[in-house]
Amino acid sequence: MPLRFIRSIIKSTGQGIVNDPEIKKVMARYPRFFSFVKKRITPNEQFGLHLTLGMVSSAIFIFLFFGVLQDVIGREPMIEADLRIINLIQIFHTPWLNQIMLLVTYLGNWQVVFLGLLFVSCYLFMVRGFYYLAALLVSVGVGELFVWLVKYAVARPRPPLVNALYLEQGFSFPSGHMFVALAFYGLVAYFIFRRQKNLWAKLATIFASLLLAGAVGFSRIYLGVHWPSDVLASLASGLALLAVLITAIEIRSKFNGQLKKSILMSRRKIFAASMIMLVAWFSYWLYFFASHPLTKTAVLLEPEYQIINQADIPEKLFQRLPKNSENIIGVPMEPVNLIIIARRGELIKDMRAKGWLLTDSISVKTLWRMVITAIYNRPYPQAPGTPTFWNSRPNDFAFEQPTAEQSVRERHHVHFWETPFRLADGRAVWFATAHFDKTIELSKNFFPAHAIDPAIDKERDKIKADLMATGQVSFSQEFGVVEPTLGRNQAGDLFFTDGKAAVIFLPE
Repeated sequence: MPLRFIRSIIKSTGQGIVNDPEIKKVMARYPRFFSFVKKRITPNEQFGLHLTLGMVSSAIFIFLFFGVLQDVIGREPMIEADLRIINLIQIFHTPWLNQIMLLVTYLGNWQVVFLGLLFVSCYLFMVRGFYYLAALLVSVGVGELFVWLVKYAVARPRPPLVNALYLEQGFSFPSGHMFVALAFYGLVAYFIFRRQKNLWAKLATIFASLLLAGAVGFSRIYLGVHWPSDVLASLASGLALLAVLITAIEIRSKFNGQLKKSILMSRRKIFAASMIMLVAWFSYWLYFFASHPLTKTAVLLEPEYQIINQADIPEKLFQRLPKNSENIIGVPMEPVNLIIIARRGELIKDMRAKGWLLTDSISVKTLWRMVITAIYNRPYPQAPGTPTFWNSRPNDFAFEQPTAEQSVRERHHVHFWETPFRLADGRAVWFATAHFDKTIELSKNFFPAHAIDPAIDKERDKIKADLMATGQVSFSQEFGVVEPTLGRNQAGDLFFTDGKAAVIFLPE
């Protein structure tokens, strides 16, 4: 009913436009052009509306693919976000989610896809769906060839993560797993979609296929074997190929007669054979998962540290390292305003001694708890904060200190990053940015986020005073990192600073 109503409105609107006297005059002046346009948008023309929609859709996706490719080659801001996004996703690693992502990613492995292709081909042969079969073979074959050619043409290295969960060889761009999720599973979903009579069944098929393709793409980023832009490029190019093949099938079935429905055996036998093949494919997928576990230990790398002397601080710290925190596309934000030289355990102990609490790690559970406490204005002293980037990495940990309000909306907050510097005695050099969260409101991107007090130097001075009060500080000084600055953070809030950082040495 809703579709018929919408169709009726579109038809009436079109007739009203065509019958307008002024429109008729223009059409009479350029008959060939409007005749061509009419044929291209007429549903009953063989090369009419179906071809137009298919070609326009394919052109849009091809344009998107080349847009991503241009960004990869030219290192545009979107590509600058790649490392930050993939580093951010590593925060969400949990043992159970690692296994789910590995299981999902194996849906795109060639062994699982090949067996699925073999079984689907057998089914299409049994029902004499030869045109479907040809489209499926072209989709997977052309797709694999395309991915192979582009990988070697672009030759983009895979992400250099120290905590990647899965070892993968070869080049990174584009993602073959994401492409095959569309080329194979997408086309199979389309075959199922065409056989459905019920609207809700059709919508469920679309939803399931989008969920599967999205899950495979996300799993490649989660496991640390692909950049987000690799997956985005495969999404665009895979949809372009899918649009071309679906257009060809639709034109063939609509204007060259229905695809043959004669079958080689009874429907009961076909159903039984299909169930056997489905169970066999599903069992092999699970077997492949069980026999190919995570290889985290094979790719885990030890970070490299540069040993410096106390006299080198602060002069040598920023010779090759950024002075500011960054948003997700690398735009500088608050400058580093705390530099603490300490072992991690000593830093945490001294901060806790003055009422600072380590924030919880970001997870679905902690984010949900934060949402609930923010809505009801309840306390959550260790609520996670929005990750902030420095040198393309999200903060290693953060502290917060509740106020008298005892509300998740208001708190003192500081982010810490471990730098590649070490003193000879083993103490690490930590960079930090501190601010005061005064409330939660919609950011410039319409997402709820903490709004900060613009006077961020007050928080720097507070943390310095807190650490000095512990009696553990062996030496401290201040120096200018940047010029006095008026800027905005990633939520769009203004901040101002004198540009100085407090350097604090805690005991060995």
